[in-house]
Amino acid sequence: MKQLSLFLSLFLFVSLFSFSQENTSSEPFIKENITKPSILSTHTFGVYFSRLQGYFNSKPLKNKTLSLSLESGNVWSPGIKVYIPKSEADRAIARTYNWDQAHRGFDGRSYEKDSFSTKNDGVIKGLRGNLNFKLAEKHELQIGFRAFLLTKGKAPFTLLTGDQFIESFHSNIAGGEDPFDRKVFGLEQAGIEYTDRNGNSLKVDNGNLFATGLETAYYYYPESLSNKNKRFYVNFGAHLGINLSSSNSSLDFGLSGNALKTFVINDRSNFNVGTSLGVLKKALADFKSDNLEFGTNNFIANSETALEYSLRTKSANVHSFGVIFYIQTSLNKKEELEYIVPIRDPLAFNSWGHGATNLYKNNDYWSLIYSYTKKGVTLSFYLQQDFTVINIPDVQTGFGVQFGL
Repeated sequence: MKQLSLFLSLFLFVSLFSFSQENTSSEPFIKENITKPSILSTHTFGVYFSRLQGYFNSKPLKNKTLSLSLESGNVWSPGIKVYIPKSEADRAIARTYNWDQAHRGFDGRSYEKDSFSTKNDGVIKGLRGNLNFKLAEKHELQIGFRAFLLTKGKAPFTLLTGDQFIESFHSNIAGGEDPFDRKVFGLEQAGIEYTDRNGNSLKVDNGNLFATGLETAYYYYPESLSNKNKRFYVNFGAHLGINLSSSNSSLDFGLSGNALKTFVINDRSNFNVGTSLGVLKKALADFKSDNLEFGTNNFIANSETALEYSLRTKSANVHSFGVIFYIQTSLNKKEELEYIVPIRDPLAFNSWGHGATNLYKNNDYWSLIYSYTKKGVTLSFYLQQDFTVINIPDVQTGFGVQFGL
């Protein structure tokens, strides 16, 4: 895990870096919240429904606040078709092979099966917006939207997440020459294709706006579970998402719990630790009968752990450095991976299974975040890496701005 060690070492370095400015105030610096934009990945299935993430605040925001975030994630997996045997006898045969060799047990004979196919290529640009306002002393409401655009990821509009940069990094620094077969199929292409096991399909081309939705969240801050003296705070969220795309027109519902612990270091330094747990019911209600099936698990759970070090300057501006680990349960039922029969694209040799196998694995990734706050306006930047290399996506960057109204 050399990449993970480098990632955390960089975080510790910037967190402990001391700015030359001195603060003349003797009052302790208290920051009882963790600053972050949306860090949800641009997974080609996940963008089609609501997903939950941590919300680490000690109390409802005092003023109405508008948050906007722009994200960019490179997605790539060559075309793959997956057969799922229906009978237990056929599944037993498939279990005797490794997943990538299971087709050998069925060469030349027919069997009852379901199937799905997927193919992903491009850089997904996501735009999110949230409006938060205080309802009462312990109550807060958030109303937001999301929309995604598929692009080829060409410079100068895309830098760190473009194919050219990623493959140059692989060739010259780590990974080796074309470890994921991108060059085999051509760099800077864009296209998403998916057909579910019910025969419903979607196709997204370069420049298409897709996977739009509206999201609301209600947060409650119970005093009985918080301790102001120890600077420990809890809030609970209820989430309702309306998916507006033609591929998934439905209603999602989720619940979350968030905890925050603040450590006051001195008159210019502050350290926060946050943890969050959530569960989402996908498609609580369908608005159309031919919605695509984005995974066989109807309930999706998530966990998030966040660390943040903040430094106040002489002029009362705040620099914050954070690292977040996010994990989400698999979109497909994991036991099915034991007996799937995947058929690869004949040109793909290295990472051809990622488009299917990642649906059976927990999604996890790290985000390194820097935020700067001045006069009530916060700018945030993050770099996100999938160290398990299951393309959810592999690399993602994001920018956010937050200000009071």
